[in-house]
Amino acid sequence: MFPQPKKYGRYVALAVFLLFAYKNPQAAADMVKHVGVLVMHAADAAGRFAAALQS
Repeated sequence: MFPQPKKYGRYVALAVFLLFAYKNPQAAADMVKHVGVLVMHAADAAGRFAAALQS
């Protein structure tokens, strides 16, 4: 009934990251690497938590 607001936040964040990556590719690569390590640690912790619940 009422028009829904458009959600451009994702596109703006992507555009800002792409501009950052274009201006400073080494820092962007380091950021992606650190995010990957963070995701791996979070997945490992979640796996350990699930294993602890099963025992």
